[in-house]
Amino acid sequence: MKIRTGVLSLMILCMFSLAGCWNYRELNELAFPLAMGIDKVPHQDEYRFSFQIVNAREIAGQKGGGGVVPVVVYSGTGKTLLEAVRKASKKVPRRISGQHMRDLIIGEELAREGMEEVFDLMERDPEPRLTTRVFIARDSDAETILKTLTPIENIPANAILGKLKTTGKVFAENYEVEIDDVIRGLLTKGGGPVVSGIKLSGETQIGPNRSILEQSDVPAELTVSGMALFKEGKLVKWMEDGEARGISWINNKVNSTIVNLDCENKKDAISIEIISSKTKIKAEIKGEQPLISINIRETGAVMEAMCSINLSKSEELRKLEQQWNEKVKDEVVRAIKEAQDLETDVLGFGEAVERANPKAWKKMEKEWDKIFAKCEVEVKVESKVRRSGEITKPYLFDLKK
Repeated sequence: MKIRTGVLSLMILCMFSLAGCWNYRELNELAFPLAMGIDKVPHQDEYRFSFQIVNAREIAGQKGGGGVVPVVVYSGTGKTLLEAVRKASKKVPRRISGQHMRDLIIGEELAREGMEEVFDLMERDPEPRLTTRVFIARDSDAETILKTLTPIENIPANAILGKLKTTGKVFAENYEVEIDDVIRGLLTKGGGPVVSGIKLSGETQIGPNRSILEQSDVPAELTVSGMALFKEGKLVKWMEDGEARGISWINNKVNSTIVNLDCENKKDAISIEIISSKTKIKAEIKGEQPLISINIRETGAVMEAMCSINLSKSEELRKLEQQWNEKVKDEVVRAIKEAQDLETDVLGFGEAVERANPKAWKKMEKEWDKIFAKCEVEVKVESKVRRSGEITKPYLFDLKK
């Protein structure tokens, strides 16, 4: 009898847990922003929070929705970020749910003043995913970026992320940085995060107009541009071209890229596509100063030769590899110099020192920005040409005989 009573009691308790979801939300009562933007309101001590919300009716292709833009941007302002979010709710007919956010865009003015408060909110709020990618709106504000429509991809948030993914895979001057990466960077002693920029160029005033989608030559377009370096939570410099790619090499973010080399007194006559790249950073303490060693190993293929080079000869390949090593080393050294001049360790050298010698790191961490600026760094690059395409001798070789 006691056993039956116990089983009955257990069944009754289970019924309470199966009664339903107490905090359920109906899908047709929610609005899903795929991108959010945060700006500092000019000449006011206020924030502006913007949401790029998908127009579900237009995306679904329902009849009667022709001419309707695929997204709508709502904004709210407030003394705090949360107040700005809640004020935006006055304009939105549904409850905003940030669970599917893909892009977080921060205006350049706010990034230069300091953005620690932004990520305090992002870390506390359970809705935004820490895997959301972060961008800095270069020479612009986040709201303007969010309002710009894009061809090919109907939803601008998807277009922005797609551009970053593509250029990160094939050119490596930019790479994906998530909210979690930025928070870790902000917590780094003597350093900071590195964040990709997104830039609006062309006829910026017509970016929100649907008419730009009806032209083959897009008058206003969004481009992934530069890497923003931070120190103490503030944007201090934009890195471009080879220096930006040098950061990617140091941080082991190069999947593939193109290296142009000189040939026969002709500048940038040979293009090598990097197939694989691996970077290892090691640190050791010499006396009281750290020595950082960066080792980069790469393989690649000759994809273009605008000179009469004979790649069937091993000595020609060795010359190319040596030139390739020097080119990569130059970009890496330039990136290191820029970071050291700014006294911001965006390269992970402090982490390498801590791994190698925790006791020494304890003594250095409070003054790491000053120590980092004077660190001795050795860069070694080992490259190997694995393929030369479908030919070893270009037709120019035979023409010049």
